[in-house]
Amino acid sequence: MSIRVAILGATGSIGRQSLQVLSEMKEYGFKIVLLSAYRNSKELVKKFGFDKELTIISEYPSGIAADCRELTGTELLGREEFYRDVDIVINGIGGLSGTAPSIAVLQAGAKLLTANKESVVAFGRRINELKTALSGTIVPLDSEHSAIFQCLLGEEREGIEKLVLTASGGANRDKSKEEIAATTAKECLIHPNWSMGVKVTIDSATLMNKGLELIEAKNLFGIENIDIKIHRQSVVHGAAAFRDGSLKVYASKPDMRIPIAYALSAPERYKLSFSDRIGLEALNGFVFEEPDEERFPCLKTAKEAASYNTDRAGAVLCAADDIAVRLYLEGAIGFYDISAIAERALARFAEGKELSDLNDLNSITEEVREYILENTGGLH
Repeated sequence: MSIRVAILGATGSIGRQSLQVLSEMKEYGFKIVLLSAYRNSKELVKKFGFDKELTIISEYPSGIAADCRELTGTELLGREEFYRDVDIVINGIGGLSGTAPSIAVLQAGAKLLTANKESVVAFGRRINELKTALSGTIVPLDSEHSAIFQCLLGEEREGIEKLVLTASGGANRDKSKEEIAATTAKECLIHPNWSMGVKVTIDSATLMNKGLELIEAKNLFGIENIDIKIHRQSVVHGAAAFRDGSLKVYASKPDMRIPIAYALSAPERYKLSFSDRIGLEALNGFVFEEPDEERFPCLKTAKEAASYNTDRAGAVLCAADDIAVRLYLEGAIGFYDISAIAERALARFAEGKELSDLNDLNSITEEVREYILENTGGLH
């Protein structure tokens, strides 16, 4: 019996690595039945279009004759019907547009493997309510949250004292504040350890990514006490401290295919081509440092958003960061304008009516977007 898998955002960083993993896991019964992409449907149709059981959904038609079913309109990904015959859905969509699909997956009863942190940050409380009501399953794909997920297996919540997220420090970790202020987006896209998408690589350089991950961890695991440590080698991805004084640490080489493979096969673990072992000697000489919030104020701003303990504040932060990063990529603003824009957006919009549905989420994010664009001159 096959395990039917969907990959949303199949041509993005997570999607491509998921396809690599699944290509090696065919012998274990995994079969891809649904793929989505925003623009690159041609790429998917050329590679997978021979499969009559496959559905490909994109915003633009490929124009290629194929055996697969090809549908146009990514809004279809928010419809439950597309996941009713799917066992596992990998949500690799970037941004808040991944929220509706996550909800639809849970409603359909499929297992959700998510790398879409924005949905958990901006709508996490509502998603958790739905997961509980439907007895659904959510497994995080980000390396840090996968690490913590694995550290907490079999543990009682009452015994958990603290969670620890690690951060590489990003492209600017060794620069002074003055040097960082002059950093271009092109320079920020050179990550020292990881191969990731454009948006998340910029967020890594500002440490906003780690701030978003802090909120994500709070919403995923229900734990308030979370530390962030700079760990340059990116081998230790997360840890959990317990009230008896013990500490569980998860370590692996920095390769997103490892948490993706685990999420697909858990609780089993398969040896695949990228399953390189690491020994205790890999931990020799590691130093874990406190992040510098003066050089990286986005982290401080994200912690402020976390203190509201609302989906609304998370949504404001996600929307503000999304627009600010796009402006930075265009060269319209400087590095430290990203944190300043996010801080102003929080001050203006974080307090107010809590989000109850997707209409509320779309409304507040559009307000934030319009406010920022009006005050910065807009995108080109």
